[in-house]
Amino acid sequence: MFRGRFEYALDDKGRVKIPPKFKEILKDKHQNTLVLTLFDDCIYAYPFDVWEELEKKAVNLPLTNKAARRFKRMFFSSAQDVNIDRQGRILIPSVLREDAEINKEVVVLGNLDHIEIWAKEKWENESKALRESEDELAEEIEKLGIF
Repeated sequence: MFRGRFEYALDDKGRVKIPPKFKEILKDKHQNTLVLTLFDDCIYAYPFDVWEELEKKAVNLPLTNKAARRFKRMFFSSAQDVNIDRQGRILIPSVLREDAEINKEVVVLGNLDHIEIWAKEKWENESKALRESEDELAEEIEKLGIF
């Protein structure tokens, strides 16, 4: 499971470092490929095996459900495979960097089954909004049976 927050800067080629802790998790599963997609104002990075499970579930979503069609269109159309290089970096494709408004400073978050890559300023705004709505969020999470 991925957890934690790390701050990095993109290099001139648009590469970002994968935290060593995350690299170890991926290495243990013999995975060198991540699938990146744009979602929720950031880039989601999935280990390849987790991504394949998402695809298996999504392919069975009903074609007659407009929300399902729109979700698949949005989530899967921006997906791109990337490899982790020997220095532990991934190249974020320019279209994803542009759409996520990532320029230089990034925040890399572990979110259990996937990694999120945020523009630092966007993450700061999201983090602030989360803290300001913490009580409402706690109530919603309780309804889901987590706590």
